[in-house]
This record gives sequence, structure tokens and C-alpha cells, in this order.
Amino acid sequence: MTDQHDKIKRYLDEMCSQVKAREVHTDLRDELGNHIREMMLDKEEEGLTQEEAAEYAIEQMGDPTAVGKSMHKLHRHRMHWGLIIGLISLAIVSLFLMWIFTTNVTNTMYQSMYYNHVVYTVMGILFMSFFIFFDYRKWKRAAWWIYILLNLMLWINPMISPRVNGTNRYMTGYGFVLDLTTAAMWVLPLAIGAILIDKLRSHFGVQTILSYIAMVALPAVLLFQISDWVRLVMFGIISLVLFGWITRKWLYTAVATVITASIGLLLLVTTDSFHRLERFSVVFNLEDAPLGDGYIYNSIMGILQSAGWWGNGLDTAFDQFKTSYFDYPGVLLIDVFGWAAGIGLLVAIIWFVASMVKTLPRIRDDFGRMIIVIITSMFALQMVYSLAMTTGRVPILSVVFPFIGYGNHLIFDYAMIGLLLGVYRRKDTVSLRNEKSHQTATPIQ
Repeated sequence: MTDQHDKIKRYLDEMCSQVKAREVHTDLRDELGNHIREMMLDKEEEGLTQEEAAEYAIEQMGDPTAVGKSMHKLHRHRMHWGLIIGLISLAIVSLFLMWIFTTNVTNTMYQSMYYNHVVYTVMGILFMSFFIFFDYRKWKRAAWWIYILLNLMLWINPMISPRVNGTNRYMTGYGFVLDLTTAAMWVLPLAIGAILIDKLRSHFGVQTILSYIAMVALPAVLLFQISDWVRLVMFGIISLVLFGWITRKWLYTAVATVITASIGLLLLVTTDSFHRLERFSVVFNLEDAPLGDGYIYNSIMGILQSAGWWGNGLDTAFDQFKTSYFDYPGVLLIDVFGWAAGIGLLVAIIWFVASMVKTLPRIRDDFGRMIIVIITSMFALQMVYSLAMTTGRVPILSVVFPFIGYGNHLIFDYAMIGLLLGVYRRKDTVSLRNEKSHQTATPIQ
């Protein structure tokens, strides 16, 4: 090897000592060592001894400390400060809106919500901080275990947890409530992608397609049994997006989308005992049920009309509907601060999603890009629909507003954006060599 020569080894050691990203040390040693070796061979052909050739090559390379510092600038971990500042802004808006809500609602059952919201936000930020510094490539090695564990939890939860609003969405224990279906919606696409991305890219065929279908179908069936249709639909959409992005087979993806949508609609029509379609269709005929299922929609539109450009102020009166404001943070924002604030929120969300999308071409390895695609798609899906619900013109679903809405979904929101930021942080330290060394997921024996 090139660096077996003592002088060359010392040179490379000193150079690498200036580069904090240890994962690029091997690549730098190979690249610079080969360059030194080439210069040595040229000089040896001219008649210099190996010792003289080594001294010449090292002298030509320059001061190892200076070279190392320049390499560190090229291959250092980087923070996406724009997204981080955006997250801080959303957290402040979220806490402020929840403070407005809890100080205006007289019902004591809502008074503890601000404290809970602060706890969820702090926990989420802690998880985000962990995943920023977490080596995301380790997901591949744990993917099978994560996939199996979450499916087991989805299977067991209906047996051990009570139904809430017609679903077994939450797993409770030791005083803590886990939003299990939200966890599955976020984490399972990452696990499935980690397991199958290489096979779908290199050996695309009937067997790999069937493997993907089977791995998606199992949690889909479990989510269906839990009756969490919203998380089931979002999981299905992201799974289709993931399949299309990995395979680049858009015709296959379109066909799969039509088939999946048809099966889902058929199941919803034939098995739904809660008359969801009937309740959701009210949005198209609000005058037929102004005080029934249409009450929420009419209330939202009435608030939007009365808010004006600058809103009704902090002392706005909270009527019967407004006690549900923690489910509709966008409506609360517009009611208090007006249409201008709503437009500001829209612009902020567009910027936030666009910033996530812009990170994609900067990531070198496929697995990192896959993580960006999944997380960005999921956030975009939730944010767009949450904004649409703010108008009162689309069916009201249990889609939460990421980073702003109330609930322990905040933990997953911050954790997932932390994972995205962790991928971005390593964008200049992951090479094809390093990627290959992390590509093998641990199989189940």
C-alpha cells in the first residue's frame, strides 16, 4: 500500500488529523496516497531512489496541516440552518397558538393542554437532536427488526388497548400513550425501503415486485383491522411514491395506484360501519345538515369570513366550535390574526417543503435520497391537506398539522425532520465506498 512508507504514512496521518469526519479518512488516504505514489513512480523512473522520490512527492503535496484543513472544509458535517430556523419558528407559533387557546377556553379540562404541548415539543426536539447526529445508514442494519417489531405491535395492540373513536390507534402503558399508527405510517416505509431498495434497483422483476407488495400489504392489513383509515391511506400513498421513485417504473406505479385506490374504495364502501363516506360527503351539501355533520364546516367558513385581513384579536370569544381549536390550528391563527397570517403560514409551508425538496440533489447515496423522498412526501401530504381543511371546503379528517397541531405526533414530526437533517449533515462525508460498506441489512436467520 502507498502509505506503508513511513514518511507517507506520517504525512497522511497528520493530514487526516485535521479532518473531523472520520468516515472519509479511508477515501482521503487512498486518493492522496495514490497521487503520491504516481509522483514517486515518475521520479523513480528518472533515477531517484524511493526515499528521494517520497520526499519529492510529499514536498509537492504541500503542508499536511494546510491540506488537511482544506479537506476538512470540503468534507465536514453541515447543518441546514435554514430548516432549523424554520423549525424554531414553527415551534414558537405552535406554542403561542396553544397558549392563546388555553387562556381563552374556560373549560378546565383544556387547561393542562398547554403543559402537555410543551412536553411533546421538548421531547420532539430531543429526538430531533438525536437523529441529527445519528448515522442514518444504521437504519439498513436494523430495518428487518424494526419492520417485524412494528407489525407485531400493530397486531397485538387491538388485544391490549381500548378502542378510541372507533380505532385501536393508541398503545398505552406506564402512563404514556404512543400513537402507534402514526409511528407505523412514518417508520414502516423507511424500513421497507431500506430492505428492498437495492433489490428493486438491481434485480427488478416479478419476484422483487411481489416482495414489495407483500411487505406493504402486511402492515396495510393490520392498519385496516385497527380501522385507522387516515393513516392507512397515507401509508399507501407513501408506499406508492416510494415504489415509483425507487424503480422509476411510473407506468407500473400508475397501475398500482389505480388498483390500490379501487380496492380501498371497495373496502370502505362495504366494510365501514361508521358511515365515513356519508359524513364526508356532507362537505358538498352543507345546507342539508347545517347543525349536524355540516356544523364544523360551516363554523370554519364563518370564522374565515369574519376574520378579515387582521383577525379578531387575542380576546376573541370562544364559542362551542372554538373549543376544538387544538384540532384546527390554522383556523385559530386566522381567527386571531386574520387572512394575512393565513397567507404567511401558506408561504412558510411552501418554503419549508421546497427547502426539503432542494436537499435531495445534494445527497450522494441512494439510501439517503430515499429517506429525503419519504419524509418530504409525508410532510407535504399532511401540510397540504391540513391547509385545505383550514378552508372548510374539503372533508375533515384526522390529519394533524405537522409541528403546529396538538398531540404526541409532534415527537414523530421532530424525529423525522431530525433524520432528514442527519442525512443532510453527512452529505459531504458519504462516498460510494462508504455507502457500500453500509448497504447490507442484517437478515433474519
